[in-house]
Amino acid sequence: MRSQHADRFNHDEDAPEYDLDVRHEQDPIRAGYAELLEWVAAAAQVGPDARVLELGSGTGNLTVLLPPVHELICVDISSAMTAIARDKLVERPGIQWVEADLLECLEPPHASAQGAFDAVVSSYAIHHLVPEERALLFARLVERLRPRGRIVVGDLMFADEEARERFVASARARRELELADTIEDEFFWLLDRDRARLEELGLAVATRRFSELSWGIVAARE
Repeated sequence: MRSQHADRFNHDEDAPEYDLDVRHEQDPIRAGYAELLEWVAAAAQVGPDARVLELGSGTGNLTVLLPPVHELICVDISSAMTAIARDKLVERPGIQWVEADLLECLEPPHASAQGAFDAVVSSYAIHHLVPEERALLFARLVERLRPRGRIVVGDLMFADEEARERFVASARARRELELADTIEDEFFWLLDRDRARLEELGLAVATRRFSELSWGIVAARE
């Protein structure tokens, strides 16, 4: 199953400028980016024997922060961004690169469709899924977690729908129309709902906020 907006959010065109763009942390979309990626890599708590799945590996900015593991499967739909990531990590052994959508990568014949994982990590990617697809992804990932495994995500989120509406209204009042349009065009997490879904799947959930829009979430199997 392919997510319905997979082609729209393929970032091939953005790849050449992406690493420069994410440094502009004065942009609310980018604020907290570097600190959040470092936190995700540390919160994954993986060692040399771990098997890890990274969803939305992009140009490899999170990947390079992960410690060496036994097996790392990096998934991204953008061939251009994956090419940049490959160059950054050319000397890192044990990485399999999968060019696929976040949902379809969990289906055969992709390598990411096989076996269980000690950790699943992701940064600034899962907000491209509509809420129903995000719920499906959560359920599929929980099925693939080993005992004491964890899902660690850094992404764009709001505490709830009211917080989202307030932010959009404020952005429009400040004439930050592109920012408001971006938020209305994409599917930022709503933490009250998404946290509840993860907890219903039997995971213990903790969150940390890094900026107005960027949050980290750990969902661990106990």
